[in-house]
Amino acid sequence: MQQSLPHLFAHGFRKQWFLKIVNFQKKSERYVRFGSKKTQQAISKSVPSELLYGILPVQQALLHRKRVLFSLSIKESPASKRLKYLQNMAHEISLSVHYLNQGQLDILCPQVPHQGVVLSCGPLPYADYDLLDTPLPAAKATHRFPIYVAMDRIEDPRNLGAIVRSCAFFNVSGVIVPRQNSSPLSPAVSKSSAGMVESFPVMAVANLPRFLKEQKKKGYWIVGLDTQAELSVTTLRQDRPYILVVGNEGQGMRKLVKSSCDWQVTISGNIKVAALNVSNATAIALYQLTELRSANSESFSR
Repeated sequence: MQQSLPHLFAHGFRKQWFLKIVNFQKKSERYVRFGSKKTQQAISKSVPSELLYGILPVQQALLHRKRVLFSLSIKESPASKRLKYLQNMAHEISLSVHYLNQGQLDILCPQVPHQGVVLSCGPLPYADYDLLDTPLPAAKATHRFPIYVAMDRIEDPRNLGAIVRSCAFFNVSGVIVPRQNSSPLSPAVSKSSAGMVESFPVMAVANLPRFLKEQKKKGYWIVGLDTQAELSVTTLRQDRPYILVVGNEGQGMRKLVKSSCDWQVTISGNIKVAALNVSNATAIALYQLTELRSANSESFSR
């Protein structure tokens, strides 16, 4: 937030209400000095850490309720059926609703496509990776082996969100990210995922190479997506449980992560064109792993 409190109040904000819905982060200690000591303590406890914006992210957050929800700010006299639907969802779960004009919403959540709705909420928790599916012999009969995607240091929230959206579309079982040097599950991630991150399992691990080696012992085959690989992704077939690993936007996979892979594959294309964006490349690889049934696919062994 770059605006001062007096400037914001001039636009029709009430002090105590504003204190409860804005993401103060490091500025929160200075702002909660208004009011009595009791009021300060109450506000300090209720100050949210995030402002989620956009119709689909807010809808999914209200539907799945994985976050702590504080209040909903919505455009006054909403004419859109989608905004009215969000308003009704909030009322059904007894969530406080504030009605703002366009200018107030722009100040509350500046320079982002909020679409007339902002949800004041807590951070989105990661899923428990102990719940990772264990490959079962019965999967061989159905040819529906679990597939996961591991992201090695994906730092751009738009890429992370786009990859989560593709994973949800292709019925991937879940996503794994390292706790360090990875984009957090921010509102920007939720917006880029069209709200899918609010329900899709994203697991965080302390040590990605170690995690991959542990999963190999459980029966997973680790496939790394690398522009320098010689093997084409089209040679893979869906006859075993996979973990697809994608690397950092600029540097790719780290050496330890790359050495954990059973194979490294690439996506063939025009060599005169720069490599695909990581989210686009991931979507193509997932299509191959989840949809294609090539009778001529090569068999692999470790």
